[in-house]
Amino acid sequence: MKESQNVLVVDDEQAHTIALGDLLKKAGYQVATANDGFKAIAACKVKTPDIIILDLHMPLIGGVEVFNRLRADERTNNIPIIFLGSREQTLQNLKTPSDMEDVLFKPFEPQELLSRVKSVLREKSLRDELRLKEQQLRELSLTDPLTELKTARYLNEFLKTNIRQAKRYKVPISIVVIEVDQYKELNNAIGRDESDAVIGKLAKIVEGQMRDSDIVVRTAEFEFTVVLTCTNSAGAIEVAERLRTKISDTPFDANSMELNITVSVGICQWGDKMDEDGKVLMSHARAALLQGHNSGGNVTLMAQ
Repeated sequence: MKESQNVLVVDDEQAHTIALGDLLKKAGYQVATANDGFKAIAACKVKTPDIIILDLHMPLIGGVEVFNRLRADERTNNIPIIFLGSREQTLQNLKTPSDMEDVLFKPFEPQELLSRVKSVLREKSLRDELRLKEQQLRELSLTDPLTELKTARYLNEFLKTNIRQAKRYKVPISIVVIEVDQYKELNNAIGRDESDAVIGKLAKIVEGQMRDSDIVVRTAEFEFTVVLTCTNSAGAIEVAERLRTKISDTPFDANSMELNITVSVGICQWGDKMDEDGKVLMSHARAALLQGHNSGGNVTLMAQ
C-alpha cells in the first residue's frame, strides 16, 4: 500500500465515521475524518486526499453541495468520490453516475466498501498516469531533443506574453538571432552526427551566457534565438557581441579536426508599431542576420 493513498471520510454521524475510519486503517489506508461538509471542504484544501467517502445526507451542507463546490475548485476538482446514500431517502439533485465516481447504499458489507475504494483508486492511478504522459508529450513538443532547449512553438507563446507585458509596463524587450555561417557547407563536410555535436556545444555556450530571465530557443537547424527581457538595443548588442566572440574563440572538434565556427547575429528591439505576436520583430532580426551572412559572416547587425 502506498503511503500517498489517503482517504477522507465525511459523515455527520460520529459512530459511522469512526467505524469507517477503523475499517480503512486496518486495510492499510491513511484516514482523515470530517463530520460536516464545510470541514470536509476545508480539509481538502489543507491536504488533498486521494479519495473521499462522502455521506449524501448531512445537515447544513449535503454531499451534493460539497461535491459541486469541490468540482468548482481546480485544486480539488479531480478528487474521486464515493457517495454513501440511503435507499429510504431520495437521491434528488444527483447528476448521472458518469458525473461522479460511485454511489454505495447503506447498509453495505465492509468488504464491498473496500472493494469500491480499491477500484476507484486504481482508476485514479490510471488517469493520473495518462495525464502525466500527456503532459510529457506536450513538454516534448516544446523541447528540442538534441539541445534540450525550447522550440519555436514555445517561443511564439513566450513572445506574445512578454511583448504584452513590455508594452503595458513600458520596458524594452529585444531578440538576438544567431546562426552558424556557411552551415550547409559545414554540414556536408563533417556529416550529420558531427554536426549534431557542434549544435549541442553551441547550445551550451549560448545558454551559459544568459540570465535566468532570458530564454534560448532553437529556432532552426543551426539557428538559436535569444529573448532578452527588460533589455534595449544597446544591451542586446553587448550580449550579441559577447556571444559572437565567445563562439569564434571556442575550438570545435569534428572527425579529429579542429574547426573554427563563426556565427552571424541579427538584433531587433520591439517597437510600438510592431505587432504583439512578435512576427515583425522576428522578421526584422532575421533580415539583419541574413545581411550579416551576405556580408561575409562573423558579424553582429542591428535591424533598422
